[in-house]
Amino acid sequence: MSILIAVGSVTFLVFFYQSFSDSLQQEKKTQSKHLSEVGIGIIKHFHQLALSGEVTSSRAQHFAMKALESATYEDNGYFWINSGEGILLMQPYTPERVGTNQINWTDINGKYIFLEFVRKAKDGGGWLEYYWPKPNSKEEHPKISYVAYFKPWNWVLGTGVYLDDMQKNVNWAVIKASGIILMSYIVYIVISILAANFFINQLGDLSIRDNLTNLYTKRFLKEILPSLIKKKERDKDQLLAAIFIDIDYFKKVNDTYGHACGDHVLSQIARVMQNSLRPLDLCIRYGGEEFVVVGFFENKSLIVECAERIRNEASELTFSHNGLEFNTTLSAGIAIYMHGEESFEDTLKRADQMLYHAKDMGRNRVAI
Repeated sequence: MSILIAVGSVTFLVFFYQSFSDSLQQEKKTQSKHLSEVGIGIIKHFHQLALSGEVTSSRAQHFAMKALESATYEDNGYFWINSGEGILLMQPYTPERVGTNQINWTDINGKYIFLEFVRKAKDGGGWLEYYWPKPNSKEEHPKISYVAYFKPWNWVLGTGVYLDDMQKNVNWAVIKASGIILMSYIVYIVISILAANFFINQLGDLSIRDNLTNLYTKRFLKEILPSLIKKKERDKDQLLAAIFIDIDYFKKVNDTYGHACGDHVLSQIARVMQNSLRPLDLCIRYGGEEFVVVGFFENKSLIVECAERIRNEASELTFSHNGLEFNTTLSAGIAIYMHGEESFEDTLKRADQMLYHAKDMGRNRVAI
């Protein structure tokens, strides 16, 4: 009986090891494909912004790369982009290679991987196996990646998984299975599937623009924030500021004229804000009738000038509803990010406090 149990256990572990290894590899391949498809969707969004004239093509490409550059996942998961000629355009862990042509680069097996990336992507996309260094390492490891092609910008986008990382997960699962075999296997598989689906859903739900105002969303601000902080670290003389803006007595507008009219007011105020800002300034609908402007300025007076320009132009708008005309005003609070002393979330809180100070002083004004 002991021999039969031992043989049965070993047989089960061998079968489990092989089955789970194949299953995990297929799941990771599927995950890589889904992530690449989501990444292409993000690129298409910024491309559409360029086509509509909201941003220049170069700015659209810049924002797309920044959004994908910060979208790392798991231990060593990340996106990269190269051109159809093999020039590496974005790679978060090997910035020294960005801007160089890698078309003739080979891995340790002599495989021209960028040539393969371009060929496979232009043929409709697919998986490739090759060797590539892990983040913060020069040693090459086996990797499997899914690549896709975005023709309008001649971009090849890819993401994948290191096979030895995947193998470590399999080995760890088998070790745990020696104690409580069946339960450990079930828990591990369920957690793996839930974790993969969670990230895919999170990235898939990424909302770049607010549907009503077409301004950036709070989620996008969170995604782009690391890039803003890095820029602040490089350009120490520039002031990174947050301007918190609120429509005065907006509840009265909704109560008096209806929510449809209130939505029209929001969209028109948003249009004024977009027209009043510079191309690199970010304008975010933070929630309800609250907006946030984030940008770099040379001095405090320019920040105040920006806020005052928005306030003045918004006050000149005239709205009508059922023959009745009315105007709205804005209040704004300004805070300057103090790098090394606070988080940007703290800066937003201070700007919000200054907004309420402006309201306490009578509204329709800017406080800093």
